[in-house]
Amino acid sequence: MQNALILPILTIFLISGCASTKSLEIFTKEVERMPLDLELPPVETLEKVNLIIITSDNQDEVFAKLKEQNIDPVLFAYTDEDWELVTKNNVRMRNQIIKLRAIIEAYKVYYEPEEQVGKEKNSNKLLNSEFEPKNFKKDKD
Repeated sequence: MQNALILPILTIFLISGCASTKSLEIFTKEVERMPLDLELPPVETLEKVNLIIITSDNQDEVFAKLKEQNIDPVLFAYTDEDWELVTKNNVRMRNQIIKLRAIIEAYKVYYEPEEQVGKEKNSNKLLNSEFEPKNFKKDKD
């Protein structure tokens, strides 16, 4: 009988100890953004490549000129359709580089807005004039 009285009293005592909760206070503190310190990659200067167009009419002349210039007459060739695919791939790579450059510039503007006010105007001029994406009329993508 004594256990029957003690057990409910202990249960009430334990439950009442958990009933009081303190209010949780949250303080928000703005964290300053760290400078991104990313430099835009320089525009690459490509080597000049000489293209030699060989047809069935001029093949003897071309090989003779190559031998005169001490160039081994070994040629790597594309068909006209394959050459068009190569140029399309080059344009796609160029467009991807333009997009990535724009992403880097956007990150810099986001992380360093005060410092970019003057530079943004110059980079937009550069981006609009030199780095416009190109499209092919026949490009189906």
